[in-house]
Amino acid sequence: KAVRDQLIDAMNAWLRVEPPILVKIKELIKILHESSLLIDDIQDNSKMRRGQPAAHLIYGISEVINIANLKYFEAGRIALELGNMTTAKNIDKSEPSRIFHDWMIKLHQGQGLDIYWRDHYICPTVEEYIDMVLKKTGGLMMLAFDLMVIFRNEAAHDIKFDATTGHHFLETFSKFFQIRDDYCNLWDEKYIANKSYCEDLTEGKFSWVIVQGIIKENEMGTTQVMSILKQRTTSDSIKRHCCNLLESLHVKSETLEYLHVLEGDLREQISGLGGNSHFSKIIDLLSPDRIKTA
Repeated sequence: KAVRDQLIDAMNAWLRVEPPILVKIKELIKILHESSLLIDDIQDNSKMRRGQPAAHLIYGISEVINIANLKYFEAGRIALELGNMTTAKNIDKSEPSRIFHDWMIKLHQGQGLDIYWRDHYICPTVEEYIDMVLKKTGGLMMLAFDLMVIFRNEAAHDIKFDATTGHHFLETFSKFFQIRDDYCNLWDEKYIANKSYCEDLTEGKFSWVIVQGIIKENEMGTTQVMSILKQRTTSDSIKRHCCNLLESLHVKSETLEYLHVLEGDLREQISGLGGNSHFSKIIDLLSPDRIKTA
């Protein structure tokens, strides 16, 4: 997704990292993102990716796993190369590699939680779900940011976008991005066309909307959502029933309302940090108002 490149450019409007270094950071993030999608599709048994058959259905699982693992190591090599570019910054050359490995661990921890809940039919709490999102969805964004902070221009040290405010902003953005994605998986026309209809239900994934539905049903003493999730159904009629059920539980409307709250929070943070037209355009692009409901 081009959003990650746009995010790096937006952050750089504040941090002003030199172009040769920024190119390497972008390359590292691009490699990790694309290779993680290859693995994700295998782990989720996905059939489609961006409107095309998933890579493992064309090239086979073994070859795709090997390619993705190779790319992980290539990304690690770029982190080492960045370490050799820290001399002028008076920073330990091992720092980029340390940041890389710290976030790679967190990314895999987040993915592991997602898989564990799915395979053992354990519904996480809202707090557990958010913790997973900050590791899995937020990981690459945080990795890029932490690397950029090392190489920020000296003239940018008066900017309010620092390690504390930057992490807070990206945590909010990660929640917004993932919850929006969970909502779109069930109800967005464009998303359904590029993947498949309500793919999260077939995967048995505990997405934000599913977790909210199960919590509401637990309070009522019913279990339809959890029961449907356990079936890993491919039936469109059952999926439609589940979507209608979630809508009747007000999960759809409340999730959309929460997305608007997060959008407002992001815009307030951008303004408080001095304004950033790049970030504002990204939020405009991802605004819940642009989602066309199926």
